[in-house]
Amino acid sequence: MKTKLTVLLLFSVTFGFSQDLYLHCGKILNVATGSESKNQTIVVSKNKIIKILDGFVSKATPLDTEIDLKSKYVLPGLIDLHVHVETAQHSHTYTSQYVDNEADLALESVQYAKATLLAGFTTVRDLGGTGINISLRNAINRGV
Repeated sequence: MKTKLTVLLLFSVTFGFSQDLYLHCGKILNVATGSESKNQTIVVSKNKIIKILDGFVSKATPLDTEIDLKSKYVLPGLIDLHVHVETAQHSHTYTSQYVDNEADLALESVQYAKATLLAGFTTVRDLGGTGINISLRNAINRGV
């Protein structure tokens, strides 16, 4: 019984880690050539692009995931070289430095980081903060 359970556990762990992601993209920008491709599938495995295929290719296994980006323009992540994740501009930016505590600042920083990511920026260079920016970076890297 132990042997069967061990084999089943190993099989399920291996299967769980072999999940791929299929992105069905309406348009893709190739930044190396400056060209645009239409109706492509990007296959991602272990957080790396392993291939780009013509057409909308269906997932290989039931465990794989498909994301419909057919109406989207897909390009590599953008880089913002000057941000301050702790002090995003809003209607009370000036007064918040006098009334907000570190917890408030940390929570607002999370929202700003999320908004930055959703705008297409996958890399930022933060030009200074209180240390909350470093803690936020570490939390993001841990997948929190």
